[in-house]
Amino acid sequence: MALAVNPLDSRLQLQFHLGVNEEGKEITRTKSFSRIKNEVSHEDLYEVANSLVDLQEHTVIAIRRNSNDEYGEE
Repeated sequence: MALAVNPLDSRLQLQFHLGVNEEGKEITRTKSFSRIKNEVSHEDLYEVANSLVDLQEHTVIAIRRNSNDEYGEE
């Protein structure tokens, strides 16, 4: 039995630094953009993410792509 891998859509996440609370802990928020097609290259998605970063008020501390695959049998 052979493994069949079906790539599913992925999600782009931008994590923002909003400041520090009274206890000295960092405050962060994450904005997600769902349904990114798996055909989109990492370079193209990174360019789009950087364009979005330029429009933001807060400092971006992380750019992530979360991809999912579905396993089955051939």
